[in-house]
Amino acid sequence: MRMRFRLSVFVLVLAGLGFAAAADTPAPAEAKAAAPNTWAKVGMDQTAFLKRDLPEGGTWTFSDGYSDNTFRTKTGEVLIRTGIDSKTIGYSPGFYTNTTVAWKVATGEFRVVEVANYKGGSYGHGDPLPAFKEHNTPTPRHTYDGICYVPEQDAMYLMLGANWRIGGTGASEEVKQLLAEDNKCTWRYDFGSKRWTRIANNVWGLFKCSPYESHMTHWPEGNKLIFLNDGGNLYAEFDLKTEQWTKVDLAGKCPMSLYNARSAWDAKRALWVFRLGPKLCTFDPKTKAFETLPPCWDLPPPPDKKDKDAKPDPKYTWKGVVYIPKHDVYLVCGPTGSDTAVYSPETKKWTPIAGGQETLPNGYMQYDPESDTVALNYHLNCFTFRYQPDTINSK
Repeated sequence: MRMRFRLSVFVLVLAGLGFAAAADTPAPAEAKAAAPNTWAKVGMDQTAFLKRDLPEGGTWTFSDGYSDNTFRTKTGEVLIRTGIDSKTIGYSPGFYTNTTVAWKVATGEFRVVEVANYKGGSYGHGDPLPAFKEHNTPTPRHTYDGICYVPEQDAMYLMLGANWRIGGTGASEEVKQLLAEDNKCTWRYDFGSKRWTRIANNVWGLFKCSPYESHMTHWPEGNKLIFLNDGGNLYAEFDLKTEQWTKVDLAGKCPMSLYNARSAWDAKRALWVFRLGPKLCTFDPKTKAFETLPPCWDLPPPPDKKDKDAKPDPKYTWKGVVYIPKHDVYLVCGPTGSDTAVYSPETKKWTPIAGGQETLPNGYMQYDPESDTVALNYHLNCFTFRYQPDTINSK
């Protein structure tokens, strides 16, 4: 059965040729009513959505697979990173993301939140749009796992990522200077004012690390943001009151590479959970210590790298992980719904779930407590899953 949601219209304000803040009225969507413990695709009319939220000439660009999502608890929205190209305005992110889209999981509605006020992207030709003078924004980029939300501030934070290509071929001298400043700062987006603020320090003032595949999340008990690099060997904390980063020593070695991994927050235990393929571990910001978790799948060893014809199991690259506080479990997904599994931190055991035959993207997951639903997205390719342990269909 399909449910159609009401369309409400909002007014866009354009500053110069740039995109100003979007209003809060969502776009219509369609959602399948799914059985418990079964993945369901969320349908949406992307063409109508684009026409409503942008002037003529806009197109979606979905080539960036390296930008995570985050969850805005105040509104129950997954904040999706994606791309919009428009010759009319000047947007051309290439394979970077330049756009934040909000997906309200409970109703299946979507809206554009903000778009970077930049021309250019991964193919160079960077230049700030006229609207940048009144509203500076981060450059287009891959965000990786370096984006998070702070409920007390109703704000989204962003740091590092891959953005250097915007300063390549055909880039203006102004954008080259802005890019250098961007890479020394931490960005905060305030949903109340609908503006980005540039905080003039980040972890690069403490140590040298790759901007790629880094991780950042909110640690509520510490009132801080916390950061780990791609190797899991460099750690820092950001005090939300003083807005300063501090390097902190780790208590031990990270048991897995965090390159390509994604993460979730265990709110009950205040643990940062990392996952890549079958491997998972936790990080405790109180003790600064890691702990290895049992693998979520029993996979055959990957083939010898010398065997160029052999292909490893695609599950080795899957990254989605989410904590479901209502049931106190970690949930992971795979290439199909039947590759779903949940982990109990109390029993330290995995339970496989026959979650349907939907082919799933290697995307990123969040949990919406209002609808008790897990949301998975890769750009605007979205799916939902409602975990109910009493009706579990284990393989």
